[in-house]
Amino acid sequence: MKMRGMLNNREVIVMVDSGASHNFVSRTLIHQMGLVIDETIRFGVCLGDGTRVKCQGICHGLIVQLGSYTVSIVGHLFELGGVEVILGIEWLRTLGEVVVDWEKMDMRFQSEGNTVKLKGDPTLQRTMLSFKSICKVTEIEFAATLFSMDGNTDSKEIEYSGEWQPKEIQEVLDKFQMVFDKPVELPPRRNHDHAIHIKEGQGPVQVRPYRYAHRQKNEIEKLVAEMLTAGVIQPSTSPYSSPVILVKKKDGSWRFCIDYRALNEVTVADKYPIPVVEELLDELYGSVWFSKLDLRAGYHQIRVRPEDIEKTAFRTHLGHYEFLVMPFGLKNAPVPGLNE
Repeated sequence: MKMRGMLNNREVIVMVDSGASHNFVSRTLIHQMGLVIDETIRFGVCLGDGTRVKCQGICHGLIVQLGSYTVSIVGHLFELGGVEVILGIEWLRTLGEVVVDWEKMDMRFQSEGNTVKLKGDPTLQRTMLSFKSICKVTEIEFAATLFSMDGNTDSKEIEYSGEWQPKEIQEVLDKFQMVFDKPVELPPRRNHDHAIHIKEGQGPVQVRPYRYAHRQKNEIEKLVAEMLTAGVIQPSTSPYSSPVILVKKKDGSWRFCIDYRALNEVTVADKYPIPVVEELLDELYGSVWFSKLDLRAGYHQIRVRPEDIEKTAFRTHLGHYEFLVMPFGLKNAPVPGLNE
C-alpha cells in the first residue's frame, strides 16, 4: 500500500509492506537531506527473486508523518525504486491489532487511545510497464489479457526488436539493417562445416522423447514451425533420434535445445588446442578500446556436413526432424567457430 507522507518535513512516497522485515529508507534521499548515517551497521537484504544484497548504514530518529499520525523510526539504508520509505514488520508489530481493507486501500489501528486511519493513494499504484514486462505477463495462462495503450508520436526513442533504443543507436541499426536482420536463408558452405564422427562399432543413437506439459507442447509447436519456416530444420527419416528440452531464458522466453548426451557419448572428441589465456592477454597489452561481438543465432551460422545431418535428428510429439545447421548441445560445437 503506497501513500504520500513526510520524512523530516520533506514530502516522500511511503509504502507499507508486510513482506519487509525492517524499515527501509532511500540512501540517495538521506544523502540529499544531509542526515547523519551510522555506517558501522552492516546487514543483508533478501529480495523477492531470492537475490541477496549486502547493505550498510542506518539512520536513527527519522520522523515519518502520515496525515495526522507521526512516528519515529530507524531507517535501514537501501536503494529503493519508486518509493523513498518502506514501513515493514518492524513498524507494523508496534501497532497491535490492525484492520486492513484492501479493496478500499485503507488501514485502521489504535494509537494513544485514538483511531488512526491511513489510506493508500491509488494513483501511486500505477507504474510504467516495459515491453519486456508485458511479454512476460502474456506468458501466464490467463483466460484473457487486456491491455490499454496510448501512442506517443513525440517520443525521441524508437522501438527496435522489443526494446526501446535512443535515436542515435536506431540510426546505426537502420544503416546496417542487413547485419541485424534475422537470417532468411541458410549460411553458405564453408571449409569447416560441423562434422559428427561416431566411434567405431557404434550404431545409431535413439532416445525416447521426454514427457512435456501442455504449455511446453504449444511452445515446441511454435518453435518447430519457426525453424521450419527459417529452413534450419527439415522433416527426417533418420535412424537417429534425440529428445527435445526447453531451457528458460532470462527474458522469460524459451530456448529450443536437444538433449544430445547419448549422441555425445559415442562421438569422437575433437582435440582442438585451446588458446593459452596468458598469451591472449599479452596480445591485449597497450590496447585502449575493446569490442565485443555477439552473433545473432551464432550456432545457426554454421552448416552441418551433409553426411552428418541425419545424426542431429530429434523427435517431438509432432514428428521427426533434423538440423541443417549446427544446433545447441553437440560435442565439439565450438570447434568450427575456432577454426574459422
